[in-house]
This record gives sequence, structure tokens and C-alpha cells, in this order.
Amino acid sequence: MTTTASEQYLVAICTLIDERRPPTLAQLAAYCGVTQPTMGEAARKLEREGLIRVVPRRTIELTEQGRAIADTLLRRHRLVERWLTDALGLDWATAHEEAHRLEHAISPLVEERMAAALGYPETCPHGNPIRPLTPEERATPLVALSEVPLGSEVRLRRISELAEDDRELLLFYERHGFRPGVRIRVRERGPLNGPLTVEVDGREVAIGVEAAAFLWVWPPEDAANAGQGAARQAVA
Repeated sequence: MTTTASEQYLVAICTLIDERRPPTLAQLAAYCGVTQPTMGEAARKLEREGLIRVVPRRTIELTEQGRAIADTLLRRHRLVERWLTDALGLDWATAHEEAHRLEHAISPLVEERMAAALGYPETCPHGNPIRPLTPEERATPLVALSEVPLGSEVRLRRISELAEDDRELLLFYERHGFRPGVRIRVRERGPLNGPLTVEVDGREVAIGVEAAAFLWVWPPEDAANAGQGAARQAVA
């Protein structure tokens, strides 16, 4: 049986992989807020349990069993976030924090009843899918808002999981309407990597390049085709 700490490490590895950041021990230690020796010891334990593989250059891969555990926890986390925001009215940041506490304690029965009560939503409030990603979805190129050409209009696909532990950043996204499916047009780019001025549903918002880098969007040429699906996710 895995411990809560082990489960958190598996979720962190899965998150880095899904965000296209191959998890080295150094990257994982930084993301989890632990020292590299602590991360190294945890990795050796997870490898002995058959949940990960440490490959050349100290990059970590999930085994099939490790991926299944991580996918289950991510699914429950995102489902709880949806329940806390939609049913209880919590803000995004508070819901994310509370979901971390609850995801390890939910049984399959409660998970199923919660999903049914919510109408089987497809995504969490930030647009990340509640069901596990398919291999094709994991291979789909990701485009950040920070990379969108000046004057282009895109639709917000989802907010990176890597941004969700930053409470102030998550509250900024929610407060300024950066919700999955919303239309965004890049109006201006500040000099010397300065902030972007974007139009979000008709409102102008200034957003730093680093904050914009955590907003995954459909490419401009795909934005129109993605519209209906994005709108469904936004209200799921």
C-alpha cells in the first residue's frame, strides 16, 4: 500500500510528464519543495515498489501501476475541485487546496456518486480533464498564450497544473475571466519581454509573460473549430 507522500510524488511525476517537462530528480525535487537527497531516497523507494523507473540522465518514468495510481488521484482531485466550486461555491485556489486534502480519502463508491451528482463533468474548473489523458492527447502539441502572435485570437484550452499551487496566480486567472473556452485576443506586447495586453471576452487585461506561459490555448487556426468543445468544458 502506498503512503500519502508516495502518492503525492507519483502525482507530481505525472503532472510534469503531462505538462511536457520530463521529470528529472532535480526538477521533481524543486517542484515538490524537497531536497535532492530526499527526492533521491523517495525515488529509490518508489522504484523498489515497481511504481517508477529511473532511466539514464536521472529522468523518471512511471510504470503502468504508477501511472494508474497517479491517474486515479488526479481524477479524484479534479472531481473534488469541481464539486467544491460548483456545489459549495469555493474560489479556485481554496478548492485546489482543499482537494489536496480530500483526494487521498475518497473511495471508489464516493467518487462515482459525486460524479453522478455533478452530471459527470468532463473537466475541473481549470479545464484539466477528469478522465485520464489518452496517448493521443498526451502527444497533442501545447501552445501557451505567451507564444501567440500579436493580433491573433485563440480560445483558452486549460490552465497548467503547474500554476495551481500558486494561490495568488490562480485567483488572478479567476478574477480576470481566464476560464476554459474563453476567447482571448493578444492586443499588445510590452518591450523587453514586458507584459501582454490581451482582450478577454471584450475586457482588456494586462498579464505578465510568465503568467501567460501557464495558459494553454488552441492555436489560432484551431480556435474556431475548438469553440463548441471548449464551451462545453467551461460549463461542465
